[in-house]
Order: sequence, then structure tokens, then C-alpha cells
Amino acid sequence: MVDRNLVDLQYLEDVLDNFSKATGLHVAIVNKKGESFGIFDTAERCGFCRYIRSKPSGVAKCRASYKQATQEASKWEEPYFFRCRAGLVIWAVPISLRGISLGSIICSQVLLWKPDRFFYQELRELNPEVDDFTEMEKKAGQLDIISPVRFQAAADVLYVTVNQLMKRDLLVLENVETYKMQQRIHKELENRKLKPLSAAKEGDDYGAYLHSERSFLRYIRLGDKSRAEKNLHTLLTQLFVKSSGDQAMIKLRISELATLASRAAVEGGAVAETVMVLLDKFNEKINDCQRMEEFFFHMQHLVTVFLNRSVSLEDKKHGGLVNEAKNFILESYSRSIKIDDVAAQLFISPSHLSRLFRQELNCTVNDYITRVRVEQAVELMKKPELSVAQVSQAVGFQSQSYFAKVFSKHIGVAPLIYRNSLS
Repeated sequence: MVDRNLVDLQYLEDVLDNFSKATGLHVAIVNKKGESFGIFDTAERCGFCRYIRSKPSGVAKCRASYKQATQEASKWEEPYFFRCRAGLVIWAVPISLRGISLGSIICSQVLLWKPDRFFYQELRELNPEVDDFTEMEKKAGQLDIISPVRFQAAADVLYVTVNQLMKRDLLVLENVETYKMQQRIHKELENRKLKPLSAAKEGDDYGAYLHSERSFLRYIRLGDKSRAEKNLHTLLTQLFVKSSGDQAMIKLRISELATLASRAAVEGGAVAETVMVLLDKFNEKINDCQRMEEFFFHMQHLVTVFLNRSVSLEDKKHGGLVNEAKNFILESYSRSIKIDDVAAQLFISPSHLSRLFRQELNCTVNDYITRVRVEQAVELMKKPELSVAQVSQAVGFQSQSYFAKVFSKHIGVAPLIYRNSLS
């Protein structure tokens, strides 16, 4: 369902109620699964739709049409017109906030032309579950017919209205989150004052900042949303302290970090073209920013969108299981774990887990385990006291030669060469 904390749903329903009364069109709010939860009494479902929905699979057919329309409207970020699976003309207006799709507004139950012999023939083909075609054709003949110009105008009006509502809610949300950012930084600075001077200085050098940066980018590549966002908070505070609040310096470093994060997101599975568009929009926004908190807010937003684009686990059917599997792997990579161990932890079969990983992450379980181990190995290689053999063992490889082969494949150079490049 659309999040009531993000959208003033009551106000949206009032707007749609008035729109429905003015146009006589049926309007519904649906979530990304195509499930309706905002249908208004002023324009109830037409007789044709009620008849189709009363048949076996009729509601499922309707929901599938809504889901497809919502996906397409969100993809193109504009009203999407199509014919539903029962044969009627439908359009969907996307509802999105901060680059995240929340659902859509569906407007339907009309025709753009007078029904003819070919239309009725197609209706029969689209609705084979209907046993009384005479009744279905009778109800279809009672549908309202409106001109394409009027249909497009109604879609444009609703699209503009919804966008203005989203912008209003986004402004409120940004102000709240900017304030929270100020409070976090203030609290972190107060905590630093309580630390011994030597410890505070040690945490404020660029070495500590770069270490946090590497961890942050690694979490983005792995699609670890909670750790990436938590690490970003620490990173931004370190940046503020190290720059002494110099806004020009903060803006420069934020731009660099955004570029690095965009590349990590692509490596994590996000579409490169989409990421570059988001990065360009981000750079445009921070050019207009005047306060340090605004820089940080937009950076947090960008990271959230990147992570949603690369994994979107919360929006997928089996995201919970895959997320549990990922967390188990992140905690257990140093041991000799295999897909059977991960599946046993979740009480599902290895074959089912394998299918979920391919569906949700487009990789195998072993691929993900290997990716985690290599990422961790890169971090450990920065510790001169550890030999390559020790690093290999620490990240779960039983064979140093196999570790060298896998490391070279993912990083591009042998472990020893990479180690020497750090000195």
C-alpha cells in the first residue's frame, strides 16, 4: 500500500473524489501489485466491469492489468495508456516520491470508439471464461464513449495535480530529514568531545575517512542497504569534521562520493544508463544547495535510490528469504559454507534457494559468497601484518592457489601484486 507517512493519502483521495465527480470517470489508487484500495462512491464500477469481475479469475485479470499499467507508468514517469485484459481503455498516472514508485492512479471504464463487430469478436477472445456473451456484449454497449482529446486532457490534468502533491510532500519530508541530519551531526560532535583527545584525532584523519568510504562502497556493491546507510552517516560526519564545515570542500567531496557510489551501484546490478541520469540530477540539485545539511540530505537520497535500483529486495516476492540468506553469508563467509548450509539456515531446499537468487539477484548463491569473500579480502589486504595466505584463510578459502585465481578474476591482478601496489 502507498505509505501514509510519505503521502497525504486523505488529501489525495479528496482530490481524486472531486476529479471523479467532475469527469464521471472511475478512479482507483493501486499499489505496485495492482491491488486497489481507493475506489470512490461517486463513480462506482460500471456494469461491464462488475460483470467481468464476477467471473472466475476476473479480479485477478483486473489486478494484472493494473500492475502492468503501474509498472509502465513508473518506468516512463508519465501517464500510460493501454487496453486492459478485458478489452477496455485504461490509463495510469504514476505515484512516486524521491524516485521510488509507490503505485499509480488508474482511470478507466470507457471506450474511445463505438463498439463494432470486430470489437465484440475481440471481447469474446479476451474473456473466454464468460458463458453468456449476449449479456457481456449488452453491458459493453452501455459503456461511455469519450473522445481521445478529452481522455488525454483528463490524464494530463490528473498527472499535474498528483505531481504537485508529491512535490509538496517531498518538501515537507526534506525539511524533516534535514533537521534530523542536523541533530545527528550535532550528537556525533558532542560524542567526539567526550572522547580522549588522542582518540578523537585518530578518528578525524583522512585515513579513517577513506576506510569508511571503502566500506561504504563495498556495502553498495553487495546491496547491503542497512549497513550502507549506517556507514554513510558516519562518513558524512567525518567529512564535516575533517573539512571544518567548509561548504566548498564538502560540496567537492560529496560530488566525488556520489560518482564513486554510482559506479558501485552499477557493479551491484543497477542499470548504468539509469544510474547516470540519477547522478546528473543529483549534481544539478547540489549546485543549488546553500547549506551543508542539504548536501548531506541529497546524498542520502541518492544512495537510497541506488540501492533500490540495484536490489529492490523489499519489493520482490521472496525478498525476505534472499535478504536472510545474504545476512547469513555476510556473517559466515570466513567459514567453509556452501549453498546447502545457507539453505539449511533458512529451512528451504538448496534448489529453491538457487532459484530465488537467480530471480532476485541474477546470480548464483556461490557467486554471491565469492563476491563477499573477495570484497572482504580487499579490505584485509590493507593490513600489512597479514600475509596473502592468512588473508586467503581468513575469508574462507581453503586453497591459496584457488584464492589467487578467484581474486585475479574479480580484481584484475594477483593478490601479491595488489598487496605491493598498496605500499
